[in-house]
Amino acid sequence: MARDEQGRAIGCGALRPLQPGVAEIKRMYAGVAGRGVGSAVLAALEAKAKSLGYGEIRLETRRVNTLAVRFYLRAGYREIPPYGLYVGRPEAVCFAKPIGSTSA
Repeated sequence: MARDEQGRAIGCGALRPLQPGVAEIKRMYAGVAGRGVGSAVLAALEAKAKSLGYGEIRLETRRVNTLAVRFYLRAGYREIPPYGLYVGRPEAVCFAKPIGSTSA
C-alpha cells in the first residue's frame, strides 16, 4: 500500500503464488499518474517476490489500458501468451519479467 503525506492510500498491489518459482501481481493500482507511485509499488512488489525466492513475475492487464501496457513494457516486462483464466480472452494481455531468484 502506498500512502501520501496525509496517510491517504494512493497506490496498492498484491502478489500471489502462481506456480513454483513464479509469482503473479494482482490488483496493482496507482491513483496518481506520472508521480512515480506506480513505479514505486511495482519495485516494492518485485523486491518482495525476489525476497520470497521467486524467479519470475507475471501479470495481466486489459489490452485497451494502453497506459498500463506501456508502463509494464518500460519496466522490462515482455508480452507472453495468455495463461490460466486469460487463455481465450482477447481483451487480456499478459506479461512476464525474470527477477533473478529461483527457489520458491
